[in-house]
Amino acid sequence: MQTKQDTDHQLWNQIKQNDEQAFRKLFDRYYHYLLVTVVNVTGDRTLAKDSAQEVFFELWKKRTTLEIKIDFKPYLRRSVLNRAFNFIKIQKRFTNEDAIPNKVSTDVSAQKGMEVSELQTEINKAIEALPERCRMVFTLCRLEGLSHKEIAAKMDISTKTVEHQMTKALRSLKDALAKHSNSFVILILSLIEAGLLIFLIFPTIV
Repeated sequence: MQTKQDTDHQLWNQIKQNDEQAFRKLFDRYYHYLLVTVVNVTGDRTLAKDSAQEVFFELWKKRTTLEIKIDFKPYLRRSVLNRAFNFIKIQKRFTNEDAIPNKVSTDVSAQKGMEVSELQTEINKAIEALPERCRMVFTLCRLEGLSHKEIAAKMDISTKTVEHQMTKALRSLKDALAKHSNSFVILILSLIEAGLLIFLIFPTIV
């Protein structure tokens, strides 16, 4: 029997057993949060609804095989932002194909794809090169979406230490990308600092 004390992972275990009521409870718990997350980043309410619904659809479809190791809130946040940005990429691709000749569109897309791939590789290398504590703080903050206070409690360190390690990590990323001085990279770094570019640094889960 479900109670108000059901944790997300308890609900997920019930969902894996085809419990539709548990799935509805998880949906009600996070659907609005996912809408707000996407609207705050993109300003597009329709995109937010589509992305949130897609995430929950995939959760139900993959319920028997999907293993979720991290907390649900950052997992769902990351998943819905991935969905939203994938929708945007597809929309832009079709817009570009309508606006310019096919070959030019293909060439530009390939070039941009190489730029993003190279940038992602360099970001990942910079993260891997961080000292262990610094890397752990950055990962908890940007991957799991924990606050500085939550990270401090989890790692048994002060919030000041967390802030220092995050500053150190972001400075290392800036240094690693210093050779890329174009506006695109500057935008990427700004989004990373704001915690809005998890989808670029880490692979999609859903």
